[in-house]
Order: sequence, then C-alpha cells, then structure tokens
Amino acid sequence: MEIKYLKHNQIDKQKWDSAIENARNGLVYVLSWYLDIVSPGWEALISGDYEIIMPLPVKKKYGLKYLIQPPFCQQLGVYCKQNNEGFLTEDFIKSIPAKYKYVSLNLNFNSGLNSSERTNFELNLSANYDYIKSNYSTNTKRNINKAKKQELKIIENISPLELWSFKKDNPVNDLSKWHYQKLLNIIETTVKKRIGESYAVTNLQNDFLSVVFLINYKNRLTFLVSSSNEPGKEKSAMFLLIDWIIQKYTEKKETFDFEGGSINGLARFFSGFGAVPVKYYHYRQNRLIWPLNKLL
Repeated sequence: MEIKYLKHNQIDKQKWDSAIENARNGLVYVLSWYLDIVSPGWEALISGDYEIIMPLPVKKKYGLKYLIQPPFCQQLGVYCKQNNEGFLTEDFIKSIPAKYKYVSLNLNFNSGLNSSERTNFELNLSANYDYIKSNYSTNTKRNINKAKKQELKIIENISPLELWSFKKDNPVNDLSKWHYQKLLNIIETTVKKRIGESYAVTNLQNDFLSVVFLINYKNRLTFLVSSSNEPGKEKSAMFLLIDWIIQKYTEKKETFDFEGGSINGLARFFSGFGAVPVKYYHYRQNRLIWPLNKLL
C-alpha cells in the first residue's frame, strides 16, 4: 500500500470531505473546514484516490514545525470506508515525514507505537427513553428531580454569541483568547452549516443558568460546549438539560458523544446518564535533541 504525504495546498478538499462523509468512522473534526479552523495549514497522508486518509495538524513554535492535537478536536487518526483502519494506523504513523521530530496526537485506534489509552463516554440513543432512563444512576435521577422543582425553562437555538459569551464568563478550564476565538468560529460555522445545536436552561427571568452546544454530524451528537454558572450548579440545571436532550433524540439512530471522561469527576457525571467508556489512544514521539526536546 502506497501512502502519500500532501502539503496543505496539495489537498483536494472536496475529495477529502467526500472521504470523511463516506467513511465508516467519519468524525466532524476531520472535515476540511473544521481542520482549517483549529489547525490552519494542516497537511495529510492519503492512500489511493483518498480511499484512506489521515490528517496531520501542523504547528510552529521556536522555529520548529511539529504535529500536535488541535483544540476542540478530541481525536484524529485514520479514516476509510472499510473496517480495517485499526490495522492501518501503524502504517500511517510510520509514514509521517521524518522532519516532524515531535508528534503528539490523539488517534481513533491504537497505533501500536508509543500509544497510551484515553477514555471517551458514549450513549446509544436508539432505545426508548424509559429504557435509557432506567440506566441513569440514583444521583442523576435525584438531580433531575431537583431541577424539575426549580421552575426552569429550556430554550433552543440561542445565538452563537450568547452561548459563547456565557461560556467565556463561566469557564470550566482556563482558555486563551486564541482558543476562545477558535471556539466562536466553530460555533458560528457549524450553525451556518445547520449541524450546530444550541440549548440553554433559564430561570423565569430568562437568565441563563446552563448552556450546551452540540454538533450533529453523521448520527453523532458531539457534546462540544457545556457551562453552568453558580445558580445553575445549585439548581442542577445541567442534569435537566442533558436529560431533555436525550429524551429529544431517543429512538433515533444517534450516538451521544460526551467527548470526554478521562477525568474522574466527568466520568462519573457522564456514566450517570448510562454512557459507557470507549477507548481512544494518544500517540507521542519526541525525537528532538536536547535541549529542544524539553521545549514541547
């Protein structure tokens, strides 16, 4: 199998996106426009006429070019129509150009080379709501019932700027100005493409308490943004909102991708809704000479 390396200007983005659309394991993160936002100048490895593809997110620092996982992009890896990408991952990793002496990527399959496990949580929404709810934890049910007594409202299609501003005012993790700009770009772009969905919980005065932003692509709901302020946390508003979204999508061939779970607290929260752990893998290679190998 021949694997070709393409610089950014050599990539046929129409063929690339078609490959992701037709891939059995296609994810929104790997679409060309998404990569353009989170990793400008990204490159690629391909086999055949885009039958098998792997993005290479390039970044430059201290005059060095290297590959590193972009923000708001849980996993990359190898994508194709067949169910054999796991077997191909090692070949693609070995085909990364030698000029990239530092590589740190989250992959959808184990490369077999310097890989470590990470955990995502996913919930299959094909069953009916009563069945899914029966798998909620006692704590989750208690928090949902608590929220239902708080005279809260759920609203859909809040503006990208409103959601982004609330997230910025109520951060879960510290993000840079650059990261927030990327996030706003993703939210606005996915809404324009009609695959972005925004939700909020408010009180009777229409004050936001919790917000969620999902990307709905290829029957996968990706839980990209969530945030609650202190009143929202006190009223368990996020529990109410996630339960409402689950109820909206039950009995559809959808997967709720919680996009996280390596942190114990998040794992408990996601598993409380019946979500199950799904492994993905982190590959790291540092062939930089000292002292450069200490910089990245």
